[in-house]
Amino acid sequence: MEDKFSRYFKRFYILIFLIVFSFYAFLAILAPVLMHHGFETPARLIYRGYRLACHQLAYRSFFLYGEQAYYPLPAAGMGDSVITFTEAVYPAEMSYDEAQDFIGNEQMGYKLALCQRDIAIFLSIAFFCLFFFLTKARVPRINLLIWFLLGIAPIALDGFSQMFSGMFPSIFTLRESTPFLRVLTGGCFGFFTAWLLIPYMHEKINS
Repeated sequence: MEDKFSRYFKRFYILIFLIVFSFYAFLAILAPVLMHHGFETPARLIYRGYRLACHQLAYRSFFLYGEQAYYPLPAAGMGDSVITFTEAVYPAEMSYDEAQDFIGNEQMGYKLALCQRDIAIFLSIAFFCLFFFLTKARVPRINLLIWFLLGIAPIALDGFSQMFSGMFPSIFTLRESTPFLRVLTGGCFGFFTAWLLIPYMHEKINS
């Protein structure tokens, strides 16, 4: 016989997932809001906690309350109208670790606690949960090939090409992804992964 928790989970699991993923993304967005309004201690606690799951590189994150929404590296080739991270922090030269620790300032604004790709992943999962709930679980599960082609391949191509170009500059042309590509590939990965797993989970729970 099912216990009370199992019955409630079976009935409301999609709403639970929606709340969890939405709240996780919300806290990442809340961190710069808290910094901007002077609540540094709770903001830094959020940054510190999210650091366990995300690299938090400033030049691959979105910013709030500053001159721009993002400050990419020059290698991203965003054009002269965009202030790069190098220009924004000049004359300081930041190492990888320093770019992770850099939260922002009054002029640049403050970064989200998740990078551009990660915030897109979690928001897209939350969006699919909402979509699945509104359609009353009538969305069929996609097959593995579609998931691989639309969910895995784009993020792998974008991420690994960027990583390998940095690790082996003598072999690969230096490449830095753009905020648009990070959001697009992260969003596709989150949405199609949720589309693969949640309908499958729904079938198992209700079988």
